[in-house]
Amino acid sequence: MTRDISSRLTSSLIKTVMTLLSVFALVILFNESPVSAEQLDIMINTPGNGSSLTDGSYSTTVEYSMGDSIIISSDTPIDSLYIIWDSPVSQWTLDTGSQKLICGTNGFLHEYIKLPGSTENISINIHDTCRISDIYAFSDGDVPDYVQIWEKPCDAADFLVFSTHADDEILFLGGVLATYGGEESLPVQVCYLTNYWNGLRIREHEKLDGLWECGIRNYPVNGDFDDLYSETLQQAESVYVYDDILDYVTSQIRRFKPNIAVTQDLGGEYGHGGHMILAKAVTEAVDNSMSATFFPDSASEYGVWDVKKTYLHLYPENEITLDLRQPLSKLNDRSALQTAKDAYLKHVSQQWCWFYVSDTNEFSCARFGLYRSTVGADTGSDMTENIITYKETAELLAKEKELELEKEKKAREEAELKEKESAENESIALANSLNSNNSPGRDNAESILAVIILIFLMVILQLITILIVFNITKNRSNKRKKS
Repeated sequence: MTRDISSRLTSSLIKTVMTLLSVFALVILFNESPVSAEQLDIMINTPGNGSSLTDGSYSTTVEYSMGDSIIISSDTPIDSLYIIWDSPVSQWTLDTGSQKLICGTNGFLHEYIKLPGSTENISINIHDTCRISDIYAFSDGDVPDYVQIWEKPCDAADFLVFSTHADDEILFLGGVLATYGGEESLPVQVCYLTNYWNGLRIREHEKLDGLWECGIRNYPVNGDFDDLYSETLQQAESVYVYDDILDYVTSQIRRFKPNIAVTQDLGGEYGHGGHMILAKAVTEAVDNSMSATFFPDSASEYGVWDVKKTYLHLYPENEITLDLRQPLSKLNDRSALQTAKDAYLKHVSQQWCWFYVSDTNEFSCARFGLYRSTVGADTGSDMTENIITYKETAELLAKEKELELEKEKKAREEAELKEKESAENESIALANSLNSNNSPGRDNAESILAVIILIFLMVILQLITILIVFNITKNRSNKRKKS
């Protein structure tokens, strides 16, 4: 008996230990931190100065021609690449030895490539003349935050933000970007009027770095206009063709179909003619983009569009002041104001200027006015007031679809129930019909049986009568003989 008790205690102890080990394993499994990718030391065999491709500087680049190849190797398997181009990007081929990938199709200046499988040797084959600033390689795992994994421009944008130059989108519109793009994760599309491929190319990189800092993930769009300084609207109209700018703005409105458009000050903030001409074009575009006769080419390509709300920076009518000082969880608990300040620091080439991000100075990035609305006036400080966002629209459509499916299911169940009841009723009717058809025969049989019984009784009575008469007659006859 002692041995049995000892055996049961040992078995119970083993089960308890196994249970504790299982729980411990699950705790470890669910609390295991994601694996961080390691930036790898790479060897580069390339035409030109290969060291320029690993120095982390936008200022040093290597130029390539069609047919050139860059061979990258590492002692540790490479899982992903991050290439900083320094010219407009065209298609190129990545060769892992076992597979060839066509890359560059999105035109991302900062391009992240996840390899189909880890490898220690990679070849980049150039299809067209270009410049590259830097190449980074990473092991398997989550890449560092400085790696910009861009998404394509929006299919449909809740916010379409028009900026004249690199840094205007931060100095004057940065609160909008951080609040609605970074924190609320709404589709925010930025469109720049100017590009810097004929000027200070580093500003193209600074655009991306600043937007990424604000939490914007959809790649921006560039206009084909150079950065030409002017001090008045008239000067701007003399160095730019206004109708070309108006055509560009209208095309972007129709392409991205924004619920809300935001742009700069009609007065040019501090009096910049480029800001003025863009703001003028945006106001004229939103007033006419719903008409198919207004720049008909883009209307034919994208369809017409009527923007629900349009805000202008510092516009003195229907004013709204954004609250940019609340901590934002998705931006590491920074406020929208602090985020915009950090984003402006990414514009390294402009730090010599007197500009700075503020929500209290005369160029406050918190102050806007509602230029135009099809959904009513604002009553608070939220630009999305009276707007059903694309996400909300999708959720409503999904809910409606769910309700419709539920309604169809219920209708099918009711139809099936009615069909079943109908079949049962038909069966009952058929049975009743059969019973009804069989009842005359049964009645006839019962009648014949009754007649037979009656005849049988009559015969019996007749026989009894005959017997009685016979006995009486016989008795009388016997009496006579005796007498």
